[in-house]
Amino acid sequence: MRRSEDRVAGYERPGALMQRETPEGGSWMNVPADPGAPLDSAAALAGAVAHDLGNMLTVVLGNAELLVEGLADRPELLEFATLILGAAQRGTELTARLDRFARPLREAAGPTDAAAALQAFGRRLAYSLPPEIRLDLAIAPDLPAIALAEPALVGILDELVSNALAAMRGKGCLQIRAENHFLSHKSPRIVIVVQDDGPGMARETLRRATTARFTAGVAGHKTAIGLALAMRVVLAAGGRLQIASNPGEGTRVSLDLPSIS
Repeated sequence: MRRSEDRVAGYERPGALMQRETPEGGSWMNVPADPGAPLDSAAALAGAVAHDLGNMLTVVLGNAELLVEGLADRPELLEFATLILGAAQRGTELTARLDRFARPLREAAGPTDAAAALQAFGRRLAYSLPPEIRLDLAIAPDLPAIALAEPALVGILDELVSNALAAMRGKGCLQIRAENHFLSHKSPRIVIVVQDDGPGMARETLRRATTARFTAGVAGHKTAIGLALAMRVVLAAGGRLQIASNPGEGTRVSLDLPSIS
């Protein structure tokens, strides 16, 4: 998969630059180190919505299941009941993701053995992938501990992988890589990359990709909530998040996390 030098260089030049067009017409984007109040406000709203929506969906889901069972001998109606059930199940999944986005950031505090956590995540993921999805997992064995709780790290990876799989539409290669990133006279940082070979994103779509209110779907991805969630937790841990994408070349999300000395 072809990648521009500008995208790779984005790791080395984090800061105020939010977005830059690559020579190929695509973009990479750095999320700034200070997200400010909007994400906290969005998280509070998400928590309230998740609670109320969850209560309503419990009723819809339960009754939809009863309808599907009761209409087994009425195929002309069973089709509609199945559609209702599927929509309720997707709504329940979305509500769970909203709830994760709204959780207090203090629950994300570490430390975590990054190498062990990532290897365990990769093993679980390998068993659950569709047969036409190939997992390319490369985890450096000497990763230092990070100041991010394992459930928070796994939750971020779950969100990113879920978006990647939705973009890939059942086939392709999913890459997850983690390595040390050394800066002179500083403790090493860990860079975790989740990369898909889906349709990629145009520049305007990429610009809005980590906006919590942008939930209409990102170039085949399920929702931008996962990216907003990852950004919120990573920034609170002192890390950075970068998204690189070109139409037709897939999307790469990079997490740059500080280690614990």
